[in-house]
Amino acid sequence: MAKPIDIALLISFFGVHGSKVRGRTRIQKDICILTYRDQIPFTFEFEPNYYGPYSGELTDILETLVAAGLLEESIVYVPRFDVRRYDYALTQEGRKMFKGIQKSLVDTNSDVFRRLKSNTEELEKMSIPEVAKIAKKCSGIQSIS
Repeated sequence: MAKPIDIALLISFFGVHGSKVRGRTRIQKDICILTYRDQIPFTFEFEPNYYGPYSGELTDILETLVAAGLLEESIVYVPRFDVRRYDYALTQEGRKMFKGIQKSLVDTNSDVFRRLKSNTEELEKMSIPEVAKIAKKCSGIQSIS
């Protein structure tokens, strides 16, 4: 079940991201790293999956945020790999909510917000294989065969 802290931190993750977050795998691995390596207080439980750590709870919250109109999901066909990639960004309503959450986090726990922002910006610069490797290492959760 979604906890308010997870929703607030997830909206903040999208809010501090420079643009759309490209792909569900990226989101899973970024949040895993923020949780295990950077000690951002997400409460998601991760388990082994095809590309390393995966949280069904995180997937459920993403779907809920899309349904609530706070997050926009766009589907991009990637012909090189013959797959669809799901990209996410805050909607206008989501950005309004982020501004309120940001003010609250800065007022009550500025260290968490500062670390979330700086570490998210760091992760944005990395490739998916890099973040997958880091997520596996810091969580101790590997891919399933």
